[in-house]
Amino acid sequence: MNTCPRCRQTVDGSDCYCRHCGKTLKPRMGFWYNHGGILLMTLFVGPFSLICVWLSRKISLLAKWLWTIGIVLFSIYVVYSLYQTALLLKEMLFAMFSF
Repeated sequence: MNTCPRCRQTVDGSDCYCRHCGKTLKPRMGFWYNHGGILLMTLFVGPFSLICVWLSRKISLLAKWLWTIGIVLFSIYVVYSLYQTALLLKEMLFAMFSF
């Protein structure tokens, strides 16, 4: 029998989470390595979330490739949108200050 690192209660060796406090007991089993965590990380850190995708033990190889394609396409879209916004702002500033 093992003990939980957070609450020090006895847990079964095959448990992934503590039955008493809910803490993950295995490495790379936290929130950031499942689908919701990857989506949240993608929104905040963009393509750097690919690290969690490929280190995850919770998702399948097919899901990892689908996440990779989705994250790359999303990142390209964000960069293109920022570029278009910068061009629009430049045009607006040029029109405002050219007399």
